[in-house]
Formats: sequence, C-alpha cells, structure tokens
Amino acid sequence: MKKIKSQSLSEEVRQEILNYIKTSYDGKDNKLPTEEQFCEILGVSRITIRTALNTLANDGIIFRRQGKGTFINPQAVSMKVQFNPVSLFSDMIVQCGYKPGIKLLDSHDSTADREIAKALEISEGDEIVVAKKIFLADEKPCAFCVDYFPTSLLKSPADLKLMGEYPNSLFDFLDARCGRRVEWDRTEITTVTNADHPELTEHFQCQKRIKSFLLLDCINFDGNDRPVVYAQEYIDTNYIKFNSIRQKAYQN
Repeated sequence: MKKIKSQSLSEEVRQEILNYIKTSYDGKDNKLPTEEQFCEILGVSRITIRTALNTLANDGIIFRRQGKGTFINPQAVSMKVQFNPVSLFSDMIVQCGYKPGIKLLDSHDSTADREIAKALEISEGDEIVVAKKIFLADEKPCAFCVDYFPTSLLKSPADLKLMGEYPNSLFDFLDARCGRRVEWDRTEITTVTNADHPELTEHFQCQKRIKSFLLLDCINFDGNDRPVVYAQEYIDTNYIKFNSIRQKAYQN
C-alpha cells in the first residue's frame, strides 16, 4: 500500500463538522444534520461524511444512535483542552482562560546521548539542536519544554538563528525551514517533581516547596513515520488540565 502524503478528504470534513459543532451548538438542541444534509452542505459524498462522523464518534465528540440520528456530546463541547488531538500550548492556555505568553530560553548545539539517539533513531554522539521554552499563563509559568532534533535537518547553520521567528511552534519552523512536517506523536505520560529535576524549581518559581508536574515524553513523527523531534514537556496542571473522553469496550 502507498502512504497518503497529504490530509485526507474525510479528515478535512471531520474538521469542518467539528467547527460546525463548536460554532452552532447552543447548549439545547444537540442533534446534528443527517448524512444527506451534510452531503449537501459540504458538497462531498455520503461515504466521506460517514467516515468523518465515525471518527468523531470514536473520539467521543458525537453519539450515533441507531434509528434516532447523530447527536453532539455536550460534555465534549465543554471540555477545555482535549488530549487528542494535541493543540499548541498557546492555544491550550487560551482555552483554559488565561492570556498566553512564551519565552525562548535557549537554543544550542549538543550531541545525542543514548536516550535521545534512540528516540530520534540516530547514532549516539550525533549532533543535535536543543531548544528550551517557557510558556506563561497570565505571565506565570505553566509549561517548560525541551525539544531535541538532529542538526542534519537544518539546511544551513544560519537557520538556527531563525528559530526565534517561530515563537509559538518549533513544528512551524521545521516545516517552513527544513521541509519536515510533524503529523503525529507517541507520548508517554508520567509525573515528576522539582526535587527530581532541580531545573524545574527555577523555571516554575517554586523555591522552598516540592511541586509535582505532568511530564509528557513525546516522539514526534512526520508523514513517513520518521522521528523528527523528541520533546520533554513539563506541565503545571494548576493551569493546564487535559481532558479525554474514552469509549467503553464491552465483550459480547
């Protein structure tokens, strides 16, 4: 089978229906148009509509009731930050009711240790770029991110100086300057404290106390399933709280 290089039509339709849900739901009538009505509204085939609706149903955004229709899940609409699909931190901060801010603390060349080399599928000792950022919610630190990617992705060493022109997303920089677009990630979720990682004490201004953080350990892949960025994201859940809707699996 041949890999699909670009976003599928059903994914575009899914996003359009999701936008429709977000802009039209008034908290009362949660029934969606029929498949036929969506076909007419969006100008695509019924099978494309059905595929998009099934994806939204699997994500818990809508409910499909046999013989009754398709309905918006009010709980999904009210959720501030969903874990999947992932959003930019600046968007998450806004969704949580705060004014976002960002500081690029540092970007420098380094070499890959065993852990980073394994994540990026490169050799230990290969040259990498390390970028550190602090995200702010109402001017208070809410997330600290460390990103690693191979120096070989840069078309020119001078490109490293241009990272500051893409403050909100390293992925935008890699897409625009390096031609590598991140399309999905694999994330391991754990918790850590500033006692385990002293660097967090300074970044989150939590001197004189032990504080816990959510750690998202992420490997980000492109459309060819090749790792592009290894990221460690430390999140203060007092500001950013993730939500997820999980479907129950029953055995017949």
